[in-house]
Formats: sequence, C-alpha cells, structure tokens
Amino acid sequence: MNLDGAVAVITGGARRLGRHMAIALAREGADVAVNYRTSEADARATAEMVRTEGRRAVCVQADVSKSGDVQRLLETTVAELGRPDVLIVNASTFHRTPIETTCDEDWDDLIDNNLRAAFLSARAFGLSMRAGEGGVIILLADTAGTRPWIGYTPYSVAKAGVIALTQALARELAPSVRVNAIAPGPILFPDDYDIQSQNREIDRTLLKRKGEPENISQAAIALIRNDYITGALLPVDGGRTLA
Repeated sequence: MNLDGAVAVITGGARRLGRHMAIALAREGADVAVNYRTSEADARATAEMVRTEGRRAVCVQADVSKSGDVQRLLETTVAELGRPDVLIVNASTFHRTPIETTCDEDWDDLIDNNLRAAFLSARAFGLSMRAGEGGVIILLADTAGTRPWIGYTPYSVAKAGVIALTQALARELAPSVRVNAIAPGPILFPDDYDIQSQNREIDRTLLKRKGEPENISQAAIALIRNDYITGALLPVDGGRTLA
C-alpha cells in the first residue's frame, strides 16, 4: 500500500509509541486520526505535529473497549478524513499483577483494554475496509504474549490473545484486508521502571541494548507497504524472544 494520501487511525495515538507512529505515517503522506481516552492535551499536541508535516489530523476521544465508542471513532474518521485505509491498534494498559494479589478488577482491566479493545477496533474497521477497497490492520502485541512474564499473568494472557486475534482476523478478512502484529521488546519503559529494572530487561535481549520508537514505526510502515504479508507476528525485540 502507498501511504501517500492514505487515511490512518491509531488507537492510543496521543503519546509514547502512538505519537511516534502518527508522526512517521504523516511523513509518509498519511492523514491521521489520533484516538485517545483521557490524554486530550497530548492528543492535540500529536495532531499538531501531524499537521506540521503537512497532513490532516483529527483527535477523537473514545474508549475503544466499548463498541459504541469504537463506532463513533470510525464514523468521525470517515466524516473528517475519509474512509480509513490503515488501523494501528496501539491502545493498551499495563501494570504488575502478582498472582497472589490479582483481583477481578485487575483481570477485567487488562483483558478489556488490551484484548477486547483490540477485537472491537479491528472488527469495526476491518469490516468497513472489507466493504470498501480493503486496507491494513496492525495490532501491537508483546513478547509477553509468547513468553509470559512472572507477575503479569493477565497482561500476558491478553497479549497472547492479541496474537491469536491477528491470525483469526487475517483469515476472516482476507483477501482485501491484511492483518499483522508487531511484538515490541524493551523500547519505552513504563514510568515506574527504575534503572535497575531497565538494565535487567535490556540484558535479556541478544543485542544488549534497548530499541528506539523509530524501530516500531519502521516495522509498521514495512508491514503496510508489503502487500504479501498477512497473519504474521513480527518481533521487534532485539532478540529477546530467543534469549
């Protein structure tokens, strides 16, 4: 797919990896809908950065774990920018949940905001793309989805579900809609990670260094451009999956 003139939607696009991908897609010529749940100021700043690249942008508040909000995100994007060609499912929540203290609310939060939200977003946009001229969906998975982390069981289960969802949707939406996933390694650490924790994660990679947000943006653009890849999981993790 040629991104020049395309319409892209990024869930959780206000900050961190979402912001980097929004700017990267704009530099490739895409107009961008920046979805956010609560980070309105960050979303507006990201949209302004997209406009600085000479592309159109719109901010859309929506809780993508709710089907009504997802539908509103789709309808607003169509009204403001046109029918979406690309969806990047990036919205996520992440926090430690030791098995001894994990409560029902922890499970619901992590499953809803990582797996349910991914399904609702990809289904709505995928069906819209299939009814039109096709498109590309990229879901953000995680290395935890293939090698679960101790102390993060609900998150790991949710990301494993995202990987299975990628494969299922690739079959459901073929041949006009391609669906792939990216599994980032240590790139942007959570705010509560101290230096010791960061160094531990870096040491678990084969390359012994953390990645950069551009590594994820470049991977997303490559998957969008290559029209013979669907149902794939692309690790961008410095070899952590193998280490």
